Amino acid sequence: MPNPANVFYKWGGGIEPDFPCIARAHDEFLVTEDGRELVDAAAGAAVVNLGHSVPGVGDVAETQLSEVSYLSLSHFSHEAPEELASVLASITPGSLNNAFFVNSGSEANETAFKLARAYHRATGSPHKHTIIARWQSYHGATLGALSASGNTSRRTTYEPLLKDYPHIPPAYPYRWRYDGTREEQAIAAARELETAIEQAGPETVAAFIAEPVSGASIPAAHPHPAYFEEIRRICDEYDVLFIADEVMTGFGRTGTMFAVEQFGVLPDMLTIGKGMSGGYTPISATMVRDEIAVVFENEAGAPFSHGHTFSGNPLSAAIAAHVTDQYTDEVIETGRKRGEELIQALSPVRDSPIVGDVRHTGAMIGIEFVADPATKEPFDPELNVSERVYEHALERGVYTYPGSGSVDGTAGDHLMLTPPLTVAEDTVGTIATAVRAAIATVADAVGPDTVSSN
Repeated sequence: MPNPANVFYKWGGGIEPDFPCIARAHDEFLVTEDGRELVDAAAGAAVVNLGHSVPGVGDVAETQLSEVSYLSLSHFSHEAPEELASVLASITPGSLNNAFFVNSGSEANETAFKLARAYHRATGSPHKHTIIARWQSYHGATLGALSASGNTSRRTTYEPLLKDYPHIPPAYPYRWRYDGTREEQAIAAARELETAIEQAGPETVAAFIAEPVSGASIPAAHPHPAYFEEIRRICDEYDVLFIADEVMTGFGRTGTMFAVEQFGVLPDMLTIGKGMSGGYTPISATMVRDEIAVVFENEAGAPFSHGHTFSGNPLSAAIAAHVTDQYTDEVIETGRKRGEELIQALSPVRDSPIVGDVRHTGAMIGIEFVADPATKEPFDPELNVSERVYEHALERGVYTYPGSGSVDGTAGDHLMLTPPLTVAEDTVGTIATAVRAAIATVADAVGPDTVSSN
């Protein structure tokens, strides 16, 4: 028998954590080794957007394995990554036609940072190297990506190793304190970027990175479209590249192929991963506008010395091309419909004494827990409210995605639901029933008079 002590599990799991052991998976279900079936209402961290049973993947893998599974793209080309790049160019907005392949969302964002630096250096602005990001964001676990991330709990231990990148407040309408209409508030929030650029020195700022719709740190938070219109204007004025992080929100998760399409702006780079391969293989990409990529067009252009051993390997590329091809208009519409059904089925939780906000876009739902809905006061982090909701939902057979720190990096509890776009209508009811019951159970336990943090 395998020894669980040999695996060092991630995100605090450590050695020999008390985790359920999954023996197999199908459709939107995970099956434990003792035969218990769990609904995967998180899609494995918004990865298996098409569920666990995408047809044809095995055949594609077998065919590619019989030909060539690995090549170094430093010295060779291959049909599989070239085909995948063509597929991605056909579905990404505007002139985002150029794919730099890597293995994870963290690597895709680091690639974007390096590209921004290399681009400015090649175009006569060698002092541009600073990356500006937002608090309560998450862009990855590698040191560069974590430097840009505004997720305090994931940064704290490694702070001495991180770059001191500037951060602006998040696009978080539920907690905005700007005056005016939703549009005016959005514009005021976006102008925090202009202030940060001026403070850092416009001659030093290379790029701004943001999730069009917030993911794990403030799930499903999305601003009025005027927010990104103003962001785009500011970036253009100061010669700052705009990087849209769609590692979590891409491939139909928010009701369109990519979330940025809902805001009417085109980023200079778009980072993607997760749903790109549906969890079947590690692969991600940085999509780059033609106007940026042309600087690195050939050996006569500017050098871009970057890459990883397995970047764009034929096996991963072939699988990703097949998976990506499954995101039809019908599938995305089904995901959007299931998201609407789920938010409707969850509507009773809006009246819970511990729920402050319920928000969604497409098949991405965020539920924010508060000690006082009137004041939006967060719970004391030591109460572990989101984890408790997660555990109670899991006891009822539904796997969700809990989180904390949404308010200030420490306080703020939430639950994210990102079921596969292909989730069955009956399963939507199962998810909602379990989550409603879990929230009610925790609400009874913590009570309305629970002492909250400031």
